[in-house]
Amino acid sequence: MASSSSSSSSLSSAISPQQKHEIQEKYDVFLSFRGEDTRDKFVSHLYAALSATHISTFMDDNELQGGDEIRPKLSQAIQNSKIGIIIFSKNYASSTWCLNELVEILECKKRNKLSFVIPIFYEIDPSDVRKQKRSYEAAFGELEERFKDRMEKLPQWRAALTETSNLTGLNSKKSRGESEFVQKIVENILEKLLQCQSSDEKYFKGLIGIEEKIKKIESLLSIGSKDIRFIGICGMGGIGKTTLAKVVFEKLLNSQSFDRCCFLKDVRKILKGSGGLDHLTKDVISRLLNEKTVREMDTPFEALPPTIFQRLRRVKALIVLDDVDSSTQLESFYDGCCILAPGSRIIVTTRDEQVLKTVTDSIHKVERLNDIESLELFRLRAFRENSPTVDYEMVLETIRYAHGNPLALKVLGSSLCRRPKVEWESVLKKLKKNQALEIKEVLKISYDGLDNGSKDMFMDIAFIFNSSFTRDHAKSILGDAVEMEITLLIEKCLIEDDEGNELRMHDLLRQMGREIVRDEDKEPGSRSRLCDAVEVCYVLENCTGTAAVGVISLDMFEIEKNVIVHPGAFSNMRNLRLLRVYYGHHYTARNEGIHKFKLSIPRALHSDLSTKLRFLQWDSYPLKSLPSNFIPENLVGLVLRGSHVEKLWNNPKAVSLPVLRRMDLKFSKFLTQVPDLTQAPNLETINLEGCTSLVQFCSSLQNLEKLTYLKLNGCSKLRDVEGMFKRPEKLSESWIQKFISNVWPYPSQAHISQKFAPNLRCLLLRETAIEKVPPSIVCLSGLAELDLGFCKRLKSLPTSICHLNSLEQLDLRGCEELKTLPEILKPMGRLKRLYLSESGIKELPESIENLVSLKILRMDECQGLEFLPSSLGKLRSLSLMSLNYCSKVQELLPISPSLKNLYVNYCYRLKSLPEIPPQFLRSLPTIPSPHFGFCEHGCTAWSDYFTFYGCGKLDQNTRNMLADQALFHILSRLKFGSSAGGCRSDYFCYPGDEIPEWFDHQTCGTSISNIVSPPDWNDPEFLSFAFCIVLHQNKLGLFQDFDIVWKFGSQTICIDCDFPYLCADKFKDREVSSDHVFMVHVTKSALQQRIYELKYGFTGLSFRVPMHEVNWPNTCCTDVSFRAYWRFPNESAEIKKFGVRFIYRQDLERLYEKTERKNKRRFNECCESSGSEAVDSLEEEDDDKAHCRIYRTLGGYIR
Repeated sequence: MASSSSSSSSLSSAISPQQKHEIQEKYDVFLSFRGEDTRDKFVSHLYAALSATHISTFMDDNELQGGDEIRPKLSQAIQNSKIGIIIFSKNYASSTWCLNELVEILECKKRNKLSFVIPIFYEIDPSDVRKQKRSYEAAFGELEERFKDRMEKLPQWRAALTETSNLTGLNSKKSRGESEFVQKIVENILEKLLQCQSSDEKYFKGLIGIEEKIKKIESLLSIGSKDIRFIGICGMGGIGKTTLAKVVFEKLLNSQSFDRCCFLKDVRKILKGSGGLDHLTKDVISRLLNEKTVREMDTPFEALPPTIFQRLRRVKALIVLDDVDSSTQLESFYDGCCILAPGSRIIVTTRDEQVLKTVTDSIHKVERLNDIESLELFRLRAFRENSPTVDYEMVLETIRYAHGNPLALKVLGSSLCRRPKVEWESVLKKLKKNQALEIKEVLKISYDGLDNGSKDMFMDIAFIFNSSFTRDHAKSILGDAVEMEITLLIEKCLIEDDEGNELRMHDLLRQMGREIVRDEDKEPGSRSRLCDAVEVCYVLENCTGTAAVGVISLDMFEIEKNVIVHPGAFSNMRNLRLLRVYYGHHYTARNEGIHKFKLSIPRALHSDLSTKLRFLQWDSYPLKSLPSNFIPENLVGLVLRGSHVEKLWNNPKAVSLPVLRRMDLKFSKFLTQVPDLTQAPNLETINLEGCTSLVQFCSSLQNLEKLTYLKLNGCSKLRDVEGMFKRPEKLSESWIQKFISNVWPYPSQAHISQKFAPNLRCLLLRETAIEKVPPSIVCLSGLAELDLGFCKRLKSLPTSICHLNSLEQLDLRGCEELKTLPEILKPMGRLKRLYLSESGIKELPESIENLVSLKILRMDECQGLEFLPSSLGKLRSLSLMSLNYCSKVQELLPISPSLKNLYVNYCYRLKSLPEIPPQFLRSLPTIPSPHFGFCEHGCTAWSDYFTFYGCGKLDQNTRNMLADQALFHILSRLKFGSSAGGCRSDYFCYPGDEIPEWFDHQTCGTSISNIVSPPDWNDPEFLSFAFCIVLHQNKLGLFQDFDIVWKFGSQTICIDCDFPYLCADKFKDREVSSDHVFMVHVTKSALQQRIYELKYGFTGLSFRVPMHEVNWPNTCCTDVSFRAYWRFPNESAEIKKFGVRFIYRQDLERLYEKTERKNKRRFNECCESSGSEAVDSLEEEDDDKAHCRIYRTLGGYIR
């Protein structure tokens, strides 16, 4: 290796991607935290501990973030992380930045971009976060004032806080000190990372013949050695160099062998197109050091502070340079890599082996696929899962022309997929005409097989996009039809579906497309498409364009001289559809200053632009306005970023823009006004960021009914904004930031104004001083959500509220003066959620049965509530009812048969539950399945909870009945539900100190060993497990959750047993009057899902895992054991007893018979004590009514 004396200058031309080229680094952990609370103490200590353990961690160093929306860099970092760590602190909720970051993290978790999300509660109670109390309540009070015109954000933030705080996390108050707490977090993360690891099958899937190539590269890299190694990968285009480098990179990234990892795509294009190697090099270094300030330094790279180079010497880096074609650049990088830490590795891919010979330690030349590998790959693309439709010899003859090139094999195979034999013969004839076909000529055969529409789309993409792109970006330029065509091109392997949302066209295919167009005519101005910078500049300078030109795409970074556009350059291009003059990659205000060459127009364009123009982009457009006679009737997108325009059109009248959807004029610093947009009815997005001369904004926004995106940040002179908000309900997602002195106050009101927009969908009046809701609220016919939570003075609701036919959610939580609900005079078909917790409600009206679609009813802590109406049992859609801490409720009437979750915890006066009529007990085993709340596939959507914690006054008969209820519920699921009850679990809790006798394995303590397990775990006769513990607890804890650890053979599985809503923070540490029984039922399907998740690191799967893919024991083993753990141990809690039961299909009938005998005894006892009145009264009813009573009672007893 060369000495380090030349390191600084040589590195400047080494890895020099364009400023906006994203280095897709992967992280183990993403930290979300409130800087002012924790950055300098706890977070810095945690970050140091994670770094010391070689856990790659993303921590945003920005102390002050501008605006409310998170930057794309952070969004990408979240997606590229395995674990999201949310550090909740006192002031976390006061930052909209943090709240948006939290929402993004949860979204990534749902899309499986993140494997785990772990909440950390730092010096704050989890319930404060969960319920937004104390500092969080104050923060949301300020947010409601700040976002009074954008209230749609607040419910999203609240839901995110509640959802995250319900996850299993760590609480600093449960540790003896900060160092112990940090260590617990690190250990937890390491455990989760182990679950994220997956086998090499993940990397090899669908890649033929790559295993041996990977082993060869890994051998050349010699990861264990301390030197710095430079490894080259070379080979022809399409041979798989990038794929091989990417797979090796991913494996090494997950091995955590390096401090920082960077994969730089398309280095050849980036270095050719960018104008400032010095600036771009600093951009790369800033990423290696995670130091933003390096990129922004004005000093040249060579003059950077010595500390920068000192820090680089401590970075053990893995860097991949993909597609390099300059040996000079590579030699410079070779000289500069000495500044990296020992053990660093650099991988370079290139088509030219000569580029590598003078610098690399080793070179791996990627060989063509052999005949067997070629056949396997071709068959995979040409026939998929089906049998060949042609002769075997014809297949072998076809693949011979691909010469073992993977790209050619994929494209050729995909183009022939599902084609009849006659078309195969036609392709073979073309191939046989020239035995020495080059790969690009083989690829052209696939292109020739496309229809004209697909050919046009292929060519447009080949000319418009030089690198990766997204579907949305393509749609914004090429139109809606692109969606279908892209899907077809992907199927033909002419476009690759890259990571995330990115799409890519291989260089060989792009070159092939451009060569086809180049062959159309020797004169560039007579071709259908232009993108070569030299040719585009020639046509524009010399006015040689003709009607043949439909597409012009010019990357300003590629021009090598100042270009003066001829005033009549576009006069003959009457068929021009797409005109794109842009700075490569993402545009910023600095792009124009980076590049020294300009595209200028001396005075004005004498010719009109084509009326067929669909997309017009001209970054740094040099004129003060667009041509006055330009008729943009077909214009869908208008992008003039960094332009010199003062007005778009000199015409004072409104210009007709019937199909315009996007207008982007950002950083147009001379723009003084926006034109009248009344004739742009389809406009969806407007971006005026950085338009510093904009003084007035048009009032025509009120007519833009489809507008969903408005960005005005940086418009420092903007004052007149009133007209924008005459119809604010139409603006579902607005970015209005960084105004100066343009905040307009809204007066507080003691009543709801009757002037709300009629199309309002969400009305949030939480914590206001309103005393009544006027009947005129019925005018809000589209209202879907009404939030009156914690309106302390609200005393009543009008009966007209039942006429809100679109209402889906009504929130009346904390309305202490609200004693009753109005009569519900007509069915409300859409109301699904009714929240009454902590309100003054004393009773519910019998007419509540008119809430025919109600699914969730929460009445927690309604201290005045004594009685529930019998009509509650008629709510056939109700799935969750919560009555926690309703201290005056003494009995429950029969409830809905659809109920899946019932929370009746801490109802201290509750004495009894609905009795089961004896005639029902006799007929229970014959009740058909539809009345147990199953979906059409026999599996309900979520787990069932029935909890009666803290109801110490329940008599012994009722407690026994609850134990029976649990058994009935479990057996009903198994008997009537398909697939042994689906993938859900069931949870029960009630006061008691005995484990039901049907748990045939019991112990006093927490462990049960030497259980004889099923001889064959895949045997359909084995259905499920049931677990039970008796918990002794002197005081309430914050959580009532326990885990079951199951060991069989060498495997260990942890079964989570979570009981939510069993303790509110305000009731923590209250004395508990009795022991409690906790029971959990886990189906085999749910357990196999858990095993699969642990094996492959997947979570939140929605599909069913085939049994053969689960690593069950295949023989009877006697070392099966179970142990119960209280997840949050404390001195006042002790597991006294533990029971386990394996449930088989044969047990169903045996247990039912036993239960039926028991119920018959109870039936006879009832008959003896009450005579035959009950039976006689039942016999007087007709059959339908009798069945209805049975079903209602089933809801009150079984469910």
